[in-house]
Amino acid sequence: MSFHFKYKPAILKSGSKIYRPMIPLRIKAKESFDALAILDSGSDITIIPKEIAEVIRVDYKNDNSISGISGFPIRAKEGKVNIEFGKGREIYIFEIPVLVPEKENLAVIIGRLGFFEQFKITFDESKKRIEFKKSIQSY
Repeated sequence: MSFHFKYKPAILKSGSKIYRPMIPLRIKAKESFDALAILDSGSDITIIPKEIAEVIRVDYKNDNSISGISGFPIRAKEGKVNIEFGKGREIYIFEIPVLVPEKENLAVIIGRLGFFEQFKITFDESKKRIEFKKSIQSY
């Protein structure tokens, strides 16, 4: 079985419209939070904003640092959360590692580690959609 989501429109500061591969999911620690997350094949790990981490009460394991496109390191805390993800009757729950930056972060970013190996994921830019098929192989 497979399911898909359409890209979501966003308006840039310039006023231009762009479509992003965003997916609805539930993030769970001690509490849960429903989010619309950017699916980012260029990110190694999932990043959740500090505000969401506080709401769901993430247990932190270590301090770390991350660097993105700017190349400058940002201090972050490591933790794990459960992700509830799918569509219709096809719902999956699994644990993934996360980083929570100390500074503000505007979006939940779903990285590859712990998430991408769960599915065969197809980004279809021409149709502006993402298709998911549950991976049979376990890692």
